[in-house]
Amino acid sequence: MMKLALVQDAPVLGDVEATLARMQDIVRKTCRDNSVDLVVFPELFITGYLPEHWSFLPTAEAELEWLVRLQSMAAECDVWVIVGHPSYRVRVTDGAKRPELTNAASIISPDGIVGTYAKVHLFGDEGKTFVAGRSWPVWRSPWGKIAVQICYDIEFPESARMAGLQDADLLVNISANMVPYGSYHRIYAQARAMENTMFVACLNRTGMENGINFCGESCVVHPDSSWLLQADSESGVFVVDVPLHERRNLPDCVQYVKMRQPHVYKSLAESPMD
Repeated sequence: MMKLALVQDAPVLGDVEATLARMQDIVRKTCRDNSVDLVVFPELFITGYLPEHWSFLPTAEAELEWLVRLQSMAAECDVWVIVGHPSYRVRVTDGAKRPELTNAASIISPDGIVGTYAKVHLFGDEGKTFVAGRSWPVWRSPWGKIAVQICYDIEFPESARMAGLQDADLLVNISANMVPYGSYHRIYAQARAMENTMFVACLNRTGMENGINFCGESCVVHPDSSWLLQADSESGVFVVDVPLHERRNLPDCVQYVKMRQPHVYKSLAESPMD
């Protein structure tokens, strides 16, 4: 059984130091009160979502400083952490002449930085700041295999299927999802959990940036379609027990990844026809 803590909250805009301090306080209190295994923060939480609120353009050195600080906190609290942030850690374009900035999520254990995922499906104006990722890593943890994806990714079934094909037990999707799209992610999360016989946790932030209302409504879905969590729009830390082992106990008829007929689907990988 994994005990998962979803931090549905807002960063301190324009103040990375204050946000990191807030994150440390949240992790320490959450671990003290609940003995959790994994604490998750939303998309681009360290800096805020909109680049115009950033106090400076992040550098690779600044990013490493953030992650080392969070790793120290993870070691102190004996907990794993997932957080969204701008990142140079993922190589995206072969032969790029300079490091490329991605909208990323890092997974951190008490022993170090486990890995970083770069968002593949960029939304709206994100492509003006970030380069899109092009890989779907899945990482091993003491509780099972974890895939980490970001916001808009959940709206494409191929994203979750790539995790499902790697036998992920849990897909964690961190978001900066806004009104009027709040209900979308719950629908997609439930479908992705069922389609891939894996647990899906969608964590969304709260607060406002330049008139954008981030709507919360985080959720956790069992692969049998039942809800383990349906949060409202208020900020808070939501702690959920996630019985990852139960995904192995579902009937064969709903083990959809195993029942696929990929030889019939080859055209899906081709460009759409005109």
